[in-house]
Amino acid sequence: MTKKVINHVQDYLTVVGEDKIYQIVNVELLLRRHPPEAVIAFLGQLRSEYQKELGLLIKNNKTDARINELVAKNFRIKMAINTIKNAKEVKDAA
Repeated sequence: MTKKVINHVQDYLTVVGEDKIYQIVNVELLLRRHPPEAVIAFLGQLRSEYQKELGLLIKNNKTDARINELVAKNFRIKMAINTIKNAKEVKDAA
């Protein structure tokens, strides 16, 4: 996995707010220590947990502000997974 791809993946998993920077996951460390398939599986599991939490929030209180945060995290994780998969496909095709 190239540094450029890792940076793109990390960009999806980093939220920059007005007064702080928040990393959902430090994917660079994960990709250094684990194969892409394992990182994809981990991110998929994390996304699944966020989806369950989102479902409970929607069921209990549709106006809860945490819904916005969970939707954004789910989207960011999905984009990170897609970026890793696409990079892996390009590498495998070469």
